[in-house]
Amino acid sequence: MLGRKKRDMGGIPTASMSDISFCLLVFFLATTTFDIKKGLGIVLPPASDSSQEEIKVKLNQKNITKIGIAEDGAIALKIGEGDLVENFPVNELESKIRSIVLSNPEMVISIKTNRKSKYSSMIAALDQVQASGAEKISLSTN
Repeated sequence: MLGRKKRDMGGIPTASMSDISFCLLVFFLATTTFDIKKGLGIVLPPASDSSQEEIKVKLNQKNITKIGIAEDGAIALKIGEGDLVENFPVNELESKIRSIVLSNPEMVISIKTNRKSKYSSMIAALDQVQASGAEKISLSTN
């Protein structure tokens, strides 16, 4: 009886495997973008020199619009000496502040945030105020 000849089952050619993996590595390195935290684009005033006198400016309450951000993210708005508006919608803040600043260019927008509130609530309010064109903005926490 004649012996049967074993057939070669074949296989996956691995001769160019290193070339393919190197090309994939170069592709992913070239196309990957890294998330760089840029922070807030706020220009802070220069530090005061201790030799200079401390200058305090008194503002008229009619020229201050207060935006309060509660612990749960609710926004309260008080324009000058007017009534306090609770649960003010953040998406209406830009148009309201824009009309206030257009009617009184000396208006100072004061954003006061509760220490326990989410940072995103303050940033959302600040973005709306900056988008409205207000240039005199005060930030503080309680």
